[in-house]
Amino acid sequence: MHEQGTEGVDGNARLTGVIGMVLLVVLFVEGITVLQVRQMITLHVFLGLLLIPPATLKVASTVYRFVRYYRASPSYVRRGPPPPLLRWTAPLLIVFTAAVLATGVALLTVGPQQPGLVLKAHQFSFVVWFALMALHVIGHVRDAAMLSWREWWPRADRSRPRGKARRLGLVATSIAAGVGLGAALLPVASPWTNRHDLGRQSRHNAESPVGQAPPSQSIPAPGNLVRQVGVQSPGGRPTARMQESLWP
Repeated sequence: MHEQGTEGVDGNARLTGVIGMVLLVVLFVEGITVLQVRQMITLHVFLGLLLIPPATLKVASTVYRFVRYYRASPSYVRRGPPPPLLRWTAPLLIVFTAAVLATGVALLTVGPQQPGLVLKAHQFSFVVWFALMALHVIGHVRDAAMLSWREWWPRADRSRPRGKARRLGLVATSIAAGVGLGAALLPVASPWTNRHDLGRQSRHNAESPVGQAPPSQSIPAPGNLVRQVGVQSPGGRPTARMQESLWP
């Protein structure tokens, strides 16, 4: 029973570490899109949707550890809680993670014309979430990287807890669900993505010289609107060629 409990703690820690590293990679790319969100709005929306299932799995594994610890499960009590600062701020991180994702999805429904308080709530929750997330990354990234290394490479650790296939299956399923969710809801974001395309086209037209039509709509000079007309003799042999103007 002691061994099974220990394996449960180790398995939970490895699941949390692996999914945490997956989230860190996706969040890094998502952070790049934030810096140029107008130019990368499509990727920004897709990654935001992709994050929802893995983030849910991460929260579930963390909450499970908290519940087992506070219910005085012997193996979890022996492992001990996280450092006090990380333990106290973890509930806030969960709340603001949910707020960022929920307001992001809500923005897809309200559209870019009148985002109102939803956009402000999304921006505010992101700022608070970023500060909390940075704190937790600093506190957990080393352990998460080591646990992920041991989970993925068999030679890295001889005492791997059972259930590796199930843990990696959960991680893979959450990623696949995120990709599916992003692909399914990305068309809903077309008002945002098309808005950027139209804005870029408008800026391109505004940069064109005044009075000059785009190349595809240029109007030929009147002298060029002519066609060749052949004049034949009664015997059928051409006798002359004339130009007929097409300008009214």
